[in-house]
Amino acid sequence: MKNDYIPVNIDNIPLGLLLDCKVYIEKNGEYSFLCENVTVTDSLLERFKNAAYPYERVFITADYLKSFLEKGVDLGWAPPDSKTVIPSPSREFLEAKKQYDEAKAKSKKILSGIAETKKVNNEETDDFVHDIRQKLETNDISLIIQSINNIRDVDEYLHTHSLNVAFLNGLMAKWLKYDKIKHDELVKTGLLHDIGKLLIPGAILNKPGRLSDEEFMIIKKHSTFSFEMLVGSGIKEKALLLGVLQHHEKLNGTGYPHGIVAKDISEFARITAISDIYDAMVAKRVYKNAQSPFVILENFAEEGYSMLDIKLVKLFIDNMIGELKGKYVVLSDGSIAKVVMINERKLIYPMVEVDGKIITTTPELHCVSMYNANVSAEEVEKIYK
Repeated sequence: MKNDYIPVNIDNIPLGLLLDCKVYIEKNGEYSFLCENVTVTDSLLERFKNAAYPYERVFITADYLKSFLEKGVDLGWAPPDSKTVIPSPSREFLEAKKQYDEAKAKSKKILSGIAETKKVNNEETDDFVHDIRQKLETNDISLIIQSINNIRDVDEYLHTHSLNVAFLNGLMAKWLKYDKIKHDELVKTGLLHDIGKLLIPGAILNKPGRLSDEEFMIIKKHSTFSFEMLVGSGIKEKALLLGVLQHHEKLNGTGYPHGIVAKDISEFARITAISDIYDAMVAKRVYKNAQSPFVILENFAEEGYSMLDIKLVKLFIDNMIGELKGKYVVLSDGSIAKVVMINERKLIYPMVEVDGKIITTTPELHCVSMYNANVSAEEVEKIYK
């Protein structure tokens, strides 16, 4: 039977403790036996650090977790409760969801106006961008991410996607410590990055099958259409305009519309590319199923580095890991589990707690979505199958 390994911060292991269990280190996803049945001394802790370098943790197997906790060992992360209690929506989440739904309605109104006039109402948009910044400042970030990760209707994709990319850009601005002016410009970039799709025929935009080469060439024009609509609306902020125009460019030159390489791609475009890809993958479309945040983060880590900005990808992954810990997920067998640890080396398979048992998810039992207390198991199965 496959062991589930529990990390223990080396600095938290007390001197004099009898380690009446096997201790392991992890390198490149492989666990190697280190010692067992030894008493902790300064020299032993030094040995642990040397063996585990550059990390500062060793591992025990899950069957010894209870014993460690009873001995008062601080694992360096919060252990779960003894039994998974499926949560009801908290007052804070319901308030955040209410605000998110109001923002979604406002996003729909703004995009509908753009579709009708082919121009951006700058005053209305700037007021909304300011409102998004206030929501990011006053709400628990994890609740906003939960709203973004929640299941959505296929037919509300464009205005919801635009809002989500605006929120994700705002989070990146927060993590990058942008000032308010730069923060709002980046949020506005996210909100307006795809308005050119309003000019793409719906039969192409929502085609369930594979696009023909001709259809894909039309789709690829949307970032240029967005740029032209912004210029035609009197928007002059260079960072915003480049962010919208270049958000599908790739560092290796394989992107569009101009196939430029890393040195020519703006920071706003690099950030918006990450936000755009994350939300596009987490959403269900007529031509694809939704994916869990863990799959997306794994894809970023494994495949994104040749196309996306490495430092920005790492910033995004590191912060998302922190926000996803402690949240509830739906597993592929329909059960609800709580995320207790996410291994940076294997983001796709977090360690979760189910009814008092800690397990590492696997291809056979994996996370299919974040848990939404307002969505039934039947609805989850309908959307993900």
